[in-house]
Amino acid sequence: MDWLQHFLRQLEPVQFIYGIVATCGGVARYLTGIADGKAFSLTVFIASAFVAGFSGWMFALLGMSLNMPQSMVFMMAGTGGFMGEQTMKLIAEYLQAKIK
Repeated sequence: MDWLQHFLRQLEPVQFIYGIVATCGGVARYLTGIADGKAFSLTVFIASAFVAGFSGWMFALLGMSLNMPQSMVFMMAGTGGFMGEQTMKLIAEYLQAKIK
């Protein structure tokens, strides 16, 4: 558990907020699906929120690495959470283009 404590000490408090905004984006997407007639499932809801939080946080980190203004990074976190796994594909494509 030392690695987890080390990792958490390196995070800035605003990065936790990016994760919360990203999770809210994912919840918004899930609720949009419910409004369109999908059935509610608690396990899918929790999994969707977790994936949204992670992918939105990754998208926010990309924005931070590109020196975007903080307001843009917040928008990237929420949008990345809403887009879910599609965000991770976008980040992977961006990184592949930079590595080549």
